Amino acid sequence: MLPPEYASKGVRVSSIHPGYIDTGMADYASEQTGSSKDELGKEFPLGHLGSVNHVAKYSAFHCLGRIFLYDGY
Repeated sequence: MLPPEYASKGVRVSSIHPGYIDTGMADYASEQTGSSKDELGKEFPLGHLGSVNHVAKYSAFHCLGRIFLYDGY
């Protein structure tokens, strides 16, 4: 976390924290917890696992400075 005093110097920080993405890591978590991937996804505000494409699309828009509202679909 960047200290707040950097804001007065014009430094801005932006980050993406998508939660579980439907990858091998989610498969592993599902195996370790005994929960289905659908059950794991319900733990997050969107109610489902994200996809690699969702993260890539959001990241591209975010980095290009365009407005993009992500609602999970």
